[in-house]
Amino acid sequence: MNRWLTRLHKQKISTPEDFDALVQKIEVVARRNPVYYRSRLKLLACLGYGYILTVFSLLFAALWGLRQLLIESQSYEFVGQIKWVALLIFAGLVNLFVVKAKPPPGITLTRKLAPALFAVIDELTSALKAPRINKIILDDDLNAAVMQRPWLGLIGWHTNYLLIGLPLMQALSPEQCKAVIAHELAHLRGGDGRVSAWIYRIRHTWYELAERFGKNSSGGFLFHQFFSWYGPYFKAYSFVHARSQEYEADRLAANLTGVQHKAEALIWLYVNGLFVTKEFWPDFQRRTLTLIDPPDNFVSQLLAKLRRGMTLEQSHDWLALSLARQTTNASTHPCLTERIEALGYTVETPLYPPTERATALLGDRTNDFAKQLDQLWQTEETKNWQDKYDCHQRQLDCLNRLSNKSEHLLTIEEKIKQASLIWTLQDPQAALPLFQAILEQEPEDTVVRYWVGFLLSEQGNEAGIPHLEFVADRDPSLLISACQQLYPFYLKQDRGPEAEDCKQRWQAHENVWRPARTERAEFDAKTQFVPHDLPISEVRQLVESLSDFREVKSVYIVRKVVERFPEHPYYVFAIARRSYQGMGKEYRTDHKLSMLIQSEIAFSRSYTLRFLDQGEPWKRLKQVSGALVYHH
Repeated sequence: MNRWLTRLHKQKISTPEDFDALVQKIEVVARRNPVYYRSRLKLLACLGYGYILTVFSLLFAALWGLRQLLIESQSYEFVGQIKWVALLIFAGLVNLFVVKAKPPPGITLTRKLAPALFAVIDELTSALKAPRINKIILDDDLNAAVMQRPWLGLIGWHTNYLLIGLPLMQALSPEQCKAVIAHELAHLRGGDGRVSAWIYRIRHTWYELAERFGKNSSGGFLFHQFFSWYGPYFKAYSFVHARSQEYEADRLAANLTGVQHKAEALIWLYVNGLFVTKEFWPDFQRRTLTLIDPPDNFVSQLLAKLRRGMTLEQSHDWLALSLARQTTNASTHPCLTERIEALGYTVETPLYPPTERATALLGDRTNDFAKQLDQLWQTEETKNWQDKYDCHQRQLDCLNRLSNKSEHLLTIEEKIKQASLIWTLQDPQAALPLFQAILEQEPEDTVVRYWVGFLLSEQGNEAGIPHLEFVADRDPSLLISACQQLYPFYLKQDRGPEAEDCKQRWQAHENVWRPARTERAEFDAKTQFVPHDLPISEVRQLVESLSDFREVKSVYIVRKVVERFPEHPYYVFAIARRSYQGMGKEYRTDHKLSMLIQSEIAFSRSYTLRFLDQGEPWKRLKQVSGALVYHH
């Protein structure tokens, strides 16, 4: 056992590749010897408790030893103070492990308000031997979830929440919705699954504590080093168990409600997710162009959209995309195809929506609940909506400025920005001629090529195919998007081999691009920078845009040194802010200022915008030759 623990501590996870490699290794162990794996998982889960208990015990022993030493030296005046020191230390340590329990937003349902829904939940809870659900929350999500909030931190005393989205109930039939609820309750089941339910719960608890101690170092030297190792390792080791529990929860739900209902519930959740993302959200969010305050009918509008549904062609395309997605280690949930295959279900097309909706379980109160959720959403989203409104107003000003500027004076980046703004603010297809004109000047620009290919393929025009294939061959950041646009297009044309090749390309690339994306997003003391390679004209137009913001004092532009895809450069815009003093109501937070800057600047390459502080790696960034491009 000691050798196993020693070997554990030597395995550190510092990159996504480390995480993936460990998960793959553990999957092999779990398949070959599931009993061994589960015993080690339980031991590892207890290790966190053991370490915390050891720290408390050592501190107590040290204080007790100090007390005895004071007694032997006859320093009785200090002995009484040891008790208060011990109490303060104990209170401070306990506070570190208090997990603040904030109730999830939504409408708290009662038996009187939704008796039919409660009857379904009671039936499933009894069949699964799951613990009693303390509160059922109706929210505005196209999903369902169980949530356990520990009021006493690591000690427990959990409040069990069941979250059910009203849009989910509108999208599914009563039996399909019942299958979704059964899946969620299965994560908390009792009987033979009691240990699994405990692992499921403690996994999330360790996540929160590891995040707190590992990244923010709020646990000090006593906990930081341990949790910086333990958090990532336990996440990887329990990942295999969490994924297996998704399959097990699917199986139990199918046993209770039928394989067909469970499988079709999964299918419609995936398909409607794409439907909402591609059809509802773009039109709804376009209202930020004219409305400074969020509408008071978000949920009602979403329900109406789901009620009207999609065309058979749309459902066919989005089902194809959903089935083409593969399982990755970015989530414990397996992909749709693998979950359906595990249930032994064969997908039938065309895909017809359910004739009856699960909102029937709410009786005649659906509209009342929708109005209440409308108000809650409006209240919660007001700040975000107003920020987006301000960004769009800034973009409109930018578009007017670019449109009024002589074309020969516009840089390529400004032309791309102009076309992108027309796509965003006006009509996507109206941007096509502008992108095509830019392409004549810059035939190798993959961003422009992507938008030309995307817009042509949206028209059903085969002329878009060569552009998207060009992008997939040359730009790793756009390969997945290009292939996902090509895939349903090939299927419609009965070009099966090309569609299959396209799917395999994006699936293979996901495994290498995810760690590359993580590498680009993270900055630490080892991060290296080199001078940017941007043309002077491009730097000038960037400085011109950035100097319009009063908060901006200095701007540095560099390239980050990356190991993965170094031929695809990643730029860093580092901004030093002025003091907030004297700005009053005009002062904007870092988040708001970042949104406004990124909505206006003309720069189509991959980049991140950061605000400078006095720590690493920003000191090194300032020392890069030519990094400072603006100072006022």
